[in-house]
Amino acid sequence: MTLDPIAMEPNDPARSVSLGSLNVFPDSLLIECILTLVGSKDLLSLALTSRYLNAFARNDYVWKRLFFDYRDRNSTRIVFRGSWFLTYLFPTPEHDEACSNYPLVKHPLPVQGVTSPYLSQQWHRGRLYLGHFYPPPPLPPVDPALVDHHSSPSSIALENYDDLDLETFDRRYRYPNRPLMIQNSGVEQWPAWDQWTLDALAAKYGDTLFRVSNIESEKEPSFSMTFQDFLHYIRYNSDTDPLYLFDPYFADTVPEMDTAYKLPKYFEFDFFSLLEGETRPPYRWLLVGPQRTGAPWHIDPSGTSAWNTLLSGHKRWALYPPHMIPPGHDPMSSERMTSVSWYLDVYPHLPPESLPLEIIQNPGQTIYVPSGWWHMVINMDDTVAVTHNFSDEANLLHVKRSLLSDPNDKTQLKRWELLEKEIGSRRPDLIPALTFRPDELLIPGLVDKEPLLLDVDSAVSLSTWRGRAQDVLQRAGIVVDVNDVNPVIAGRNACFLVEDVFVKFFTPYKDGLPSYFSEVAANQLLMDNNPSSLGKRNREGISPTLSSPRMLGHGYFSKSSESPWPIAGEGEGGGEAVVQWRRPYIIIEAVSDMSLSEGLDYLPKQQVDETFLVSLMDGLQYYHTLKLENHTLSPKILSISQQAIPNRLESATLNHARWRLFPKHLLDQLADYLPTSASDLFSPQEVSEGGRGDIVASLVHGDVNPSNILGTLPLASDSSQIFSWDSGAIKSSPPTFKPITIIDFGDALVQSDPLIDYVSVFVTILNGRRDSPEILEVLLKSWRQCQVLRKARSTHLQPQQQTDGVSTDVATRAISLARRCMWHVLVWPSEGLALHLTHCVPEIGELDTWEEVEQALFGWWSSL
Repeated sequence: MTLDPIAMEPNDPARSVSLGSLNVFPDSLLIECILTLVGSKDLLSLALTSRYLNAFARNDYVWKRLFFDYRDRNSTRIVFRGSWFLTYLFPTPEHDEACSNYPLVKHPLPVQGVTSPYLSQQWHRGRLYLGHFYPPPPLPPVDPALVDHHSSPSSIALENYDDLDLETFDRRYRYPNRPLMIQNSGVEQWPAWDQWTLDALAAKYGDTLFRVSNIESEKEPSFSMTFQDFLHYIRYNSDTDPLYLFDPYFADTVPEMDTAYKLPKYFEFDFFSLLEGETRPPYRWLLVGPQRTGAPWHIDPSGTSAWNTLLSGHKRWALYPPHMIPPGHDPMSSERMTSVSWYLDVYPHLPPESLPLEIIQNPGQTIYVPSGWWHMVINMDDTVAVTHNFSDEANLLHVKRSLLSDPNDKTQLKRWELLEKEIGSRRPDLIPALTFRPDELLIPGLVDKEPLLLDVDSAVSLSTWRGRAQDVLQRAGIVVDVNDVNPVIAGRNACFLVEDVFVKFFTPYKDGLPSYFSEVAANQLLMDNNPSSLGKRNREGISPTLSSPRMLGHGYFSKSSESPWPIAGEGEGGGEAVVQWRRPYIIIEAVSDMSLSEGLDYLPKQQVDETFLVSLMDGLQYYHTLKLENHTLSPKILSISQQAIPNRLESATLNHARWRLFPKHLLDQLADYLPTSASDLFSPQEVSEGGRGDIVASLVHGDVNPSNILGTLPLASDSSQIFSWDSGAIKSSPPTFKPITIIDFGDALVQSDPLIDYVSVFVTILNGRRDSPEILEVLLKSWRQCQVLRKARSTHLQPQQQTDGVSTDVATRAISLARRCMWHVLVWPSEGLALHLTHCVPEIGELDTWEEVEQALFGWWSSL
């Protein structure tokens, strides 16, 4: 529903008298929600009762809704009469003579004495001219390495078709998932260039029926209309949301139109083309849109990418990357803000760092929209275009996830089964990506009659899990009402929040039990080393600059606490015969501070600065140097930690074959680039023993990312004051996020490689940026401090082996440190790190070898 642009004057006597008790409702509600429920005769009667009801009852939006609610669906003609009021009264060609006595009015004449901001807005938007609706000039070019994942790049690239070969397109755009506008591709030589103008289409296909979209009708959102009738509508309508010819069956209706255009060389193959008949979903559309039409914010269906070639007119495109929901858009709402409304009501209020990528598409140009990207388009004038959606190697994982996302959608499941079979028979190298399913990670043979995973949309599942949360809280001495237990969406774990307490039930997937052991061990270790306050130092004199929520309880939930169920692998003999999952859980203090991922939405670009990073690295160094002597580590956590890096290395090549995030030429080199032994990646042996003597951290967090770092943003009044020599005035400096707490130790390791945390910070916090020597120096200084602390504990090195607090082997191993960092990126156990890196540093795809990637990303180990 459209809201009134200006608040209604509550004491308007004319409106109050005219509307009576209806005066309490805003104009938009009266017109769009109430009068659309009234029949035509009653509307005409209402129009005779008062000025305001006369203006409202004659509104063309109301009569458009009435026309499509009650028209004859079997009619092949829609004869637009210049207004929907006349079209409703004279709906068919048989009424031409009767209608001839009425002028083709585009809008009811204004009613004297009626003031309505809503009607004024509607009138202006129905006549809005968008021919000069160009976006502001793009921001200055920015090195892709400096663009963080919370902001859009400054512009969409424009490439010449002949200058961009297929391999370069794959490296620059397809695999990095970057949008692109292509020009000079020979569209002017297509038959469609001359044959698909509005007049040419009307002359050749005037009596042909095409599918037309109508976003303002719930009963008939699409229908058939002859092209001649549609062209007549285009030229005479004044709708705020005009009809839009959006036909996925145009080439079936007119087969010759299939050969009137040519597929660009980058998009010639579509995996969905392996499906036959109706099993292949709609994939191509003819688009004929009058100005003011367009597509509201959306992501293309089934995980596909898209290309769109414009033949006439001009389109204004706006895009946001997959992780950034467009401001003002609610994906969960059934109401969709139109393109015009978003540009007029939301766009002017966006700060520069929240603006979308924008570009004007001119006739003959083709835009590439990668899988998962939010995009919106508005037709600046009358346009004709053709578009295809497709699946390729780069978006195959997205397509798979989309088709399998709803287990109750049998059509999509069957579609994937056929795709899996057809692609696998033709491309054996893609079988790992095709055949792997998340449910394969479930403990084999797991059987549970109760809800196994939390489904917040299922009343039974939600009620069951709330009861479980209430049960384990009572075991910890925390009494709560079950209705106060609120679910929290947190990946695969079932999580709940109750006031200041957080409950996490670990997933029954294979990584659930190790995650539970890691979380409990890390919390116990932190509590043993810092039981009362943050002022306590460890044995190296380091104070914790980051807190961690206090653990209040942990254990296993089962139906009967007296005889808890066993866990897979914990039965007699340690075999896999026992498969019941008794749901390990942990209870910790809830933290109210915002996460860094939320804070970045309020920070100017690149405001994760040295102050923030120093505090973060000091906090991590405290974890890396905790005392272990007074703590008995569980054999399970020791085993998990010792096997983590070998297991990661063993599965890395297969994981990347499944994820398909890096370009094919790099994936082909992966097996040769990765180390053959885990000891090459991490070797904690002392130098005196003939080993490399890598630094060992007491506790490695294992997943340092913006979601796991909590803190505060100073209010504007709290920002520091700086003096501007240009203006001679005192101005506030931009706010800086202050890290306070780090959470989620489910990936924690003990006595392991601290480089894991350095890599995670560099990729997920700094977004792979290498532009700031000051930022990188913070990481290097922290690493040097790790060297100093380790060497100070060692009795095997002579003083002359150290220079300025750094051992002499640091310089000689600078390259290997860069390589080890790159290896850690590649052996990361989930796709998140690689996905984040390819989004933040898309130019990786243009490098030829992993050695070049390594130096581009981590060469600063030796350069500074």
